Amino acid sequence: MERRLQQIFFALSFLALALIIAAGWQADTPKWKDYQKNYHALEAQGEPNAVAKATVIATRPEVHQVMLTGLQRVDRCTTCHLGVEDPTMKDAPEPFTYHAGLGPHVPSKFGCTICHGGQGLATDKDNAHGNVQFWQTPLLPKEYIRASCGRCHKEGDVPGVPELTEGKRLFNTQGCRGCHKLNGVGGSIGPDLTEEGAQHRSPEWLAQHFLTPNAVSAGSAMPNFHFTKEQAKALTYYMLSLTSEDMGSYYSSERSIPGPEYGRQLFAEKNCISCHAIGGEGSKTGPDLLGVVKRHSPEWLDEQLVNPELVYPGSAMPAYDLDPNSRKALLAYMAVATPEDAHLLLANQSRTLKPEEIAIEAGKQDFARFGCVGCHGTELQGGVPNPNAQGGEVPSLLHLSDDYTKDEVVAVIKEGRMPPLDNPKGPTPPLYMPSWKNLLSREDINRIVDYLWSKQQQKKADNW
Repeated sequence: MERRLQQIFFALSFLALALIIAAGWQADTPKWKDYQKNYHALEAQGEPNAVAKATVIATRPEVHQVMLTGLQRVDRCTTCHLGVEDPTMKDAPEPFTYHAGLGPHVPSKFGCTICHGGQGLATDKDNAHGNVQFWQTPLLPKEYIRASCGRCHKEGDVPGVPELTEGKRLFNTQGCRGCHKLNGVGGSIGPDLTEEGAQHRSPEWLAQHFLTPNAVSAGSAMPNFHFTKEQAKALTYYMLSLTSEDMGSYYSSERSIPGPEYGRQLFAEKNCISCHAIGGEGSKTGPDLLGVVKRHSPEWLDEQLVNPELVYPGSAMPAYDLDPNSRKALLAYMAVATPEDAHLLLANQSRTLKPEEIAIEAGKQDFARFGCVGCHGTELQGGVPNPNAQGGEVPSLLHLSDDYTKDEVVAVIKEGRMPPLDNPKGPTPPLYMPSWKNLLSREDINRIVDYLWSKQQQKKADNW
């Protein structure tokens, strides 16, 4: 028996030794060393000098890494992708191919994972590409890599990535904020989307979710908006760009900060000329904006764009949801705006709005901006399925004034409301009216109600 135990002990010791030797050999011969040897052999093919060729081939393999202190990350991708900055490698096979179109985003300053995703510290293919359990940001598919541009370039249009612009437009006009919070603003029926781009959801999952929500998430309260494949792709781009990751001061300074051109585009889109004149050209409802940047400080003007009600109590100006650099772009346009340019803006406008129409237009914009259109429709038509609510769907608001007063509607918006049940013993309807009293100002709510009542009057006039 004792001899048998000795034999077992010897066998196990031999096995352990073999495993240690195998582990040591594997650690000393990683795949990346083979890649580097092959790359150097490829480099040497075009070297006419025999001595230089031998030197290239004999280059000692080593881990290449980029220290990105501003992002608190380390990228070792160029340990294998050795030719990304070498134009002579444009026809080389992967992983040695030259990366065309880098522009200022050179890997030596930006690394690779900031755009492509993946696990920068890893040096084997599966781990480096992030195709491992619990890694939340795997390598993005090629067709979605440009979505990463929106993580730094958040302000305005991103050149060459129209999908981001379209995705943001759809999000803001289709009522997504009615159910989803983004940067603290929106409803709570669906998940918070502020860091959706950092979640472990594939682009394919997101795109399919926009096309057929219930097929991907059974029982989802999200209605089918009947998006086209192109619209679903644009929304996916926008979702992938949403992350609260701090890109660091260096990367912030490298952003393309929009100038007066983008400010003029915003000025036209927001229909500012309907309330303001520039050198006498335009509406007289609000103050003339010619020379406004000389009359007020940049800080005062920025606060006016963020919270006009605070600066001017009772102001009819909507609080537009503009990011800091969009506001800078608007102020940059104010600094160069001329009466001649205002005349051109007026020429492209169908007509000047009356003061009461301006307030209604502000309410219409709030109705879209805060996501009301997601459930109630862009024309208040309702019709979104809502199982076990009376009628089985979100009702139309076109006859709201027949059953409610303005004060009652204001109270519903402030406090929220559950829809009446079709079957009292059945499940709670997935869609309901959340409380907006902590998110919307009194002026915002009043404007929305004025907009709703304007649609009631229009409906009655159409039916007369």
